[in-house]
Amino acid sequence: MSVEERIERLEQRLSVLETLVRQLAAPRGAAGGAEREARAARSAAPPRPAAPPAPSPASPSPRSSPITSEQWIGQRVFLGIGVAALLAAAGYLLKLSFDRNWITPVMRCAGGVGAGVVVGAIGWRLHRRYRTYGAALIGAGAGIIYLSVWAAARLYGVVPSATGIIGLALVSVALAMIAYAIDVEALGTSAALGAFFAPLLLGESRANSDLLLLYLASMACGLGLVAARRGWRLTMFVVAASYFGVGAAGAATRAIPWAVLVYGVAGGTAGLYLGLRERWWETRFLTFSGGWWLLAAANDRLETHWVTLAAAIVLAAPVWWHGLRFPRVLPIHLQPLEPGTPGARRESLGWSAGEAGYFFVTPLLLAWAVRAANPAWFDATPGLTALAVAVPYLLAGYLRPLPAFAAAGAAALGIAASQHWDGPAQVYVLLGLSLLWATLDHRLGRTDGRWYALLTLLAALRYLFDDGWRIRDASDAAFTGPWALGLWGAIATAVMFAAGWWRVVDDREETRVVRSGLWLVAGAMTLFGVTAEIRRYFQLRSLTAESASLASGLSVSAWWLLFAAALVGAGFRLVLKPVRIAGLAVAGLAVLKVVLFDLSSLDALYRVGSVFILALVALSLAYLYYRSDRSARAL
Repeated sequence: MSVEERIERLEQRLSVLETLVRQLAAPRGAAGGAEREARAARSAAPPRPAAPPAPSPASPSPRSSPITSEQWIGQRVFLGIGVAALLAAAGYLLKLSFDRNWITPVMRCAGGVGAGVVVGAIGWRLHRRYRTYGAALIGAGAGIIYLSVWAAARLYGVVPSATGIIGLALVSVALAMIAYAIDVEALGTSAALGAFFAPLLLGESRANSDLLLLYLASMACGLGLVAARRGWRLTMFVVAASYFGVGAAGAATRAIPWAVLVYGVAGGTAGLYLGLRERWWETRFLTFSGGWWLLAAANDRLETHWVTLAAAIVLAAPVWWHGLRFPRVLPIHLQPLEPGTPGARRESLGWSAGEAGYFFVTPLLLAWAVRAANPAWFDATPGLTALAVAVPYLLAGYLRPLPAFAAAGAAALGIAASQHWDGPAQVYVLLGLSLLWATLDHRLGRTDGRWYALLTLLAALRYLFDDGWRIRDASDAAFTGPWALGLWGAIATAVMFAAGWWRVVDDREETRVVRSGLWLVAGAMTLFGVTAEIRRYFQLRSLTAESASLASGLSVSAWWLLFAAALVGAGFRLVLKPVRIAGLAVAGLAVLKVVLFDLSSLDALYRVGSVFILALVALSLAYLYYRSDRSARAL
């Protein structure tokens, strides 16, 4: 507080004391009248706004109006020019004194340190009244001391390099403490830059990499704690970038593997936790990628790889913590949330794209760590790696309603099944898993398992009609072979899901679309799957190619017409117009086939049979429609 402000407050207090004394000295009646008049005057006068509380000595006084462009140029631009010129003058003075040999190197460096202390002390003195100006002078003083220590170690060789690095670190730590005390982020960022650049400025190419990691870890611990306590985002970004950048470049391949592992895990875990908690996307990106990269670098040189798995679990812990704290995933938004978003609103908004990416990439990295523990053992049993990852995620996701963990576990279990089984057995297992997820929805009252069931069913169908179809050989019988059994299982699963086993919630639009799509898929698989099995049946029989083609052509036409009639009949019985329309569409395809292909390619007897079947089915369909129309008129 300035002297003028103190005098002003003292005068106010004296004025209040004079008023009180005057009221006490006046006669009782007069005093009562004066008091009543004063109360009346106060009640008639408009209320005055309460005076704002006096600012504390450590906090800046609030601005009454925004700063103008003229003030910004005068205060900020020229302040920056002055600080830069002051540092340049100190550097030129050191160089000039060295070139002209005015004073000894020790005196030059000591004088620079003294000048920096004086400039910093002036800034400390002024920062209470002029916050930015004082902080700039403090930073300039620290910069002069920093240059002086660097000159003593690098230019003049007055002190060894190790001592110089320690001196630069002490200067940076002192500046960080001052920044924390006066709450100025720019000084904290400058301190972080100075601390992490010290090894680059004074380090030697053959320096001890283990000591470098210890130094970087010590600086990051102190400066990171300051940045976290004050909420300094830029400072934390500098700390994270320097921690992993300098550490990876200077010691990742030369330090002891255990030291690299501990260094990467400690920094990655702490930084990722802070980045997720504060929603600082740049900090969590640097720490996530840097931590896993250093873990991989250490694993390449370790003899015991089980420790890699333990370290990977520690690195994954912040991501799991975030998933447990905010279980709602959807909707996923591209833009990161503001750091000041309240917790309740934060939980209702879902995850950002970055948060979802870290969560669902972590199981893949854990799978790498699991295999790295014993590659020969896990490679001997395909799918065991994915199973080891799936089990804990499924337990976490189903013991509590945590859809993100359950989704990761379901995906890992599906991958394990695909890797362990091949051929039709893979289709059977995937279909069983899809039924399992749908069943758990009904048993546990959940709604997320239906999506795992749907995706698992799609994976089974992809393999059935792609790889499974290509590797099918002549030993696989039609209708009853392993591939055909997989087809019937897929049709039955799709029908079960469409009929209600795939849980529908509140009859939403997307669920109605999914159920309609399941009916369509089941019908298409039935129509074309049976068609393929009919052709295969006649191809595998001991018939000539011409006889097999004629018999299969007639059978396919008959199957299509019968399937169309079944759809139309079911549509009338269940009063479902879409089913009837689908039956008419299949019937139209059958008619086109008979007219365009059967009449031109089939033999006489097969041609008669095809047309006769067409006539019977067409008459049956017409009869169904006439009977339906008559029933409607009777009503």
